[in-house]
Amino acid sequence: MASFSQSGTAAMRARLDLTDLTLGQFALLFAACFLIAALPVLVVATPPLLDYPNHLARMHIETVYQRSPFLQQFYALDWRPIPNLAMDLVVPPLARIMPLAWAGKAFLLAIFLLMAGGTAALHRTLFGRWSAWSLLAFLLLYNRILLWGFVNFLFGIGLLMVATASWIALRERALWLRLLIAALLALALYLAHLFAFATYAFVILGYEISRFYRQGRLFSLGGLGELCASGLQFVPVLALLVLTAAPGSGGEIGWSRFVRKLDLLFNIVDNYHRWFDIATFALLVALFAAAAFARVLKLSRAMVAPLLLLCLVQLAMPNRLFNGTGVDHRMPLVLALLLIGASSIALADRRRQSLLAALLALLFVTRIGIVTVSWTGFDRSYAPLAAALARLPPGSLLAVASPPASVHVSTEEGPMTHVASLAVIAADAFVPTLFVFPDQQPLRFREPYTALAHSASPEDFWRFIVDGKGDEAGGVAAALSRYDYVLVTDQAAVRTGDATGLDIVARLADAALLKIRH
Repeated sequence: MASFSQSGTAAMRARLDLTDLTLGQFALLFAACFLIAALPVLVVATPPLLDYPNHLARMHIETVYQRSPFLQQFYALDWRPIPNLAMDLVVPPLARIMPLAWAGKAFLLAIFLLMAGGTAALHRTLFGRWSAWSLLAFLLLYNRILLWGFVNFLFGIGLLMVATASWIALRERALWLRLLIAALLALALYLAHLFAFATYAFVILGYEISRFYRQGRLFSLGGLGELCASGLQFVPVLALLVLTAAPGSGGEIGWSRFVRKLDLLFNIVDNYHRWFDIATFALLVALFAAAAFARVLKLSRAMVAPLLLLCLVQLAMPNRLFNGTGVDHRMPLVLALLLIGASSIALADRRRQSLLAALLALLFVTRIGIVTVSWTGFDRSYAPLAAALARLPPGSLLAVASPPASVHVSTEEGPMTHVASLAVIAADAFVPTLFVFPDQQPLRFREPYTALAHSASPEDFWRFIVDGKGDEAGGVAAALSRYDYVLVTDQAAVRTGDATGLDIVARLADAALLKIRH
């Protein structure tokens, strides 16, 4: 009986080793973390991500374009293999079988699944076991990049983690099979987001160089030949780039202050409560530092070179490139996910394992709770605005008035910069602030609406409506008169009446909807 009890206790302890789980045990833990992480997305009508309403409006256009004469009048679809199509390729097909709002949410949840699942798959491939350590990725799902609404980039980063794990897992398989799968994943990465594709190329380069160096074959003909063969997976994408690149599409290139690159590391956990986010960041840094000092942290030798290479890329990376801004804000998240996937912690003491797991679980649940409370509060403020936009007549022309420097993510209120885009979904309206960059979206304005969108900016309308100045030549008033309505996206004392030709339709806590007299 004693022997049976001892063997049962030993088996119980073996099952509780969080660094070496069975597939079933890990799947249960992963599913629980995923359901908790999904809560903020599921409980709101519109996730309060800065660019998200703008992207969702484009999804509506692509889904119902053939059935809407107003959308065909205002917009034109221009499908090309541009490297920013993740949402455009996923959401419209989903929106044909479910409501658009839920199709958008499904896309956000797919991002979470790819980022966390890809990190876990990379860890399993490198260390040969399922470990709860890789679930640290769930702590980073709600980050500053997500709050900005850079969803195509995040989807691409999730694909990057999956593609990296796949390449390493298939490294000893037949060359044709490895290259075929890698080429398909590389093409998917390119179509999802250019940054993700370029980062994946650096990861593979660093991994292959490290591998051949450790084998002593880096400078041999065989090693160089295999290195070149590994690069064949990128040939289809490079051919596509050459065939579709437009002259002068690189845009402005600019660098921010070098010292900011250290501050950008905080982006991986930056949400709504600064003191708590700082504590989270400090705790994670301290955890890795303490584990390294105690020599219980193991870093995969195969991933040291890729991580160092990406750090060098980050140091040299500009802030503005290819018509994109905040380019160097994105790499810290990639580095963090790769570091989690490429590291392992070895705590033989199961009690310490349990204490560490409980601490990190409490941190994770608290972070999700804070995000959920913030999002539900923002959602309540969005609701009356969405209702007011839903009452617009179909085919309305909706101008936008925003204060200068209004593009930001606040901890106190939901982002208002792109909420006017919800009118496209509700009323098939024309909104001049939709993203129509030729190398980033398969959408453009038709004439004369291109000219209308360029006739005055949201800041011009703000100065005219709120400040009562900036229109000495009468051009802003003339541009405004060509619209049906205008949405003022901030708390302000708007000027209405005969002087401006504007009448209040709805005065809301964070905005005002005005009708333009004709």
